[in-house]
Amino acid sequence: MHRHRRLALAALTAALAACTDAGGILGPAPVRYTHPGFDTAIYPGDAAMVAWRAGSPYEWVGYYLAAPCHRDPSWTGKRALLTTMGWGTAVLYVGQQTWEGVAAGPSPAPAMQRATQSVTCSRTLLGGAQGTIEGIDAAAKTANEGFPAGTTIYLDVEYMTTIPQSMRDYYRSWVAGVLADGRYVPGVYVHRSNAAAVHDDVLAELAAQHSTHRPRFWIAGGSGFTLDRAPTDVGHAFANMWQGKLDSSEAWNGVTLLVDESVSDGTP
Repeated sequence: MHRHRRLALAALTAALAACTDAGGILGPAPVRYTHPGFDTAIYPGDAAMVAWRAGSPYEWVGYYLAAPCHRDPSWTGKRALLTTMGWGTAVLYVGQQTWEGVAAGPSPAPAMQRATQSVTCSRTLLGGAQGTIEGIDAAAKTANEGFPAGTTIYLDVEYMTTIPQSMRDYYRSWVAGVLADGRYVPGVYVHRSNAAAVHDDVLAELAAQHSTHRPRFWIAGGSGFTLDRAPTDVGHAFANMWQGKLDSSEAWNGVTLLVDESVSDGTP
């Protein structure tokens, strides 16, 4: 009798273990689904993108719109081709920043010529009115590139030691501007150190606009990054994407590029 009970107990234990392994009544073991991607400010060229899609671990790429603080137009017109290649795309709009500097793009003009040009990238432009203008601009340019409705546009907000009120007014109004357009969803690329404060502000703006959208956050910084880590490993539970390695020189399929590496919780 005792021997039969022991055999029955052993069989039951084995069955329960099998259910656990197969995702049965005890539930599946935790699984992380991460999707590696990269971004680089200047479009690498069609041949390079074909080579990397075939030979690299990356599934998606940052897609830079021509923007006030990123005037380079090299990504413009490439969406359809990248989609055909099999790339996912994360749309980036580099708006106003708290620092002064030359926007990414063509070499600066001589001083006499610059003096006659309008300023497009300056901390002096930060504020709510400019945020609204540039949120509408981001949506229009995203539409011009042929991105479907519902695409997330990430406002690039670079690292700040402190967040001035003018910047808070700017990105809140940018979010409102994208929402007012109605076709796209606002998201934010932001440094880990500023992410919590910016996240709270964006949620407050969405509530003020009576929006039910859940904003996606692409967070830069942190340590211990690898391409199999989850985005939330950056240290924020609301992170959807984690950019954890900058200026990485990599060669895939015979093509070397300098890129920033990220992981996402889904292909953008």
